[in-house]
Parts: sequence; structure tokens; C-alpha cells
Amino acid sequence: MNTLQLFPNRYKKIGWFIFIPSLILGIISLTGIINSSEISLPVFYNSGFPLSNEDSGLFKTAEIDFFPNLFGILIIIGGILVGFSKEKVEDEYISSLRLKSVFLSLIVTYSIILILFLTIFGTLFFTAMILIMFLPLVLYVFRFNYLLLKK
Repeated sequence: MNTLQLFPNRYKKIGWFIFIPSLILGIISLTGIINSSEISLPVFYNSGFPLSNEDSGLFKTAEIDFFPNLFGILIIIGGILVGFSKEKVEDEYISSLRLKSVFLSLIVTYSIILILFLTIFGTLFFTAMILIMFLPLVLYVFRFNYLLLKK
């Protein structure tokens, strides 16, 4: 009995097409090789930054670093499509691989977060936490597909 609600298998290829280039370009954009321009966009809520003169509140505009935000959005969309699309044969074994992959990704992620809480403070901590946001999905996608290939 398989009760997981998953996307149809055809979304997996689309997800890989979005996920891998976005992940690579996202990592490259963090290194500063890609010069990203800030754009001003209307947002639902802008909390602002300390020492900034931006208006804060609902339905304000915010200066957004375009490429890191774009790649972050595409990593999430691609990762969800890859990780949560059906396999051609979806059975209990595949479900157990999904469960093992989710378990491992959560254990690794929260272990890293625990280490970060104990060792790093300041703005580097927040930068690391932003990067950690993507870790469970990325680990799940790679672990699950590794287990599928190993089968």
C-alpha cells in the first residue's frame, strides 16, 4: 500500500533540468564570480535591515540581490520536483528508500545546525543558516537517487 502523494514521473526530468544548473550557478554566485545587481521589487513584507533607510512594513519595496534569490527559488522548485516525483515503478522498496533518505538528510542537517549553535556566532552564523536551509532537500535528492542507482 503506497499512500504518498507524489508528482507524476514526467516532472522528475524537468526537475533535474532546473535543479542541477541552479545548484551550480547558486554556488558560483556565492563566490562572487557572478556580479549580481540589486533590483527593487514590491514584497509582501519588508522587515528592513539595521542601519538601512528602507521602508519596513507590509506591501513595501525592497532592494533584492537578484541572482542568489533566483537560484534559491529554482533550487527549491527543482529539488521538490526531483525528490517528490514518482519513479516508474513505485513500490514499498522505493518508499523505504525515500524514508531512509529523509531520515539521513534530517539527521545530518540538524547535527550540523547543533554544531553551528555551539561553535559559530555573529553574522557568519546567519550566513551559514541561510545555506543550511537548502541542505535537507539537496541531501535528500542526492541520497535517494544514489540509493536508486545502487539498487
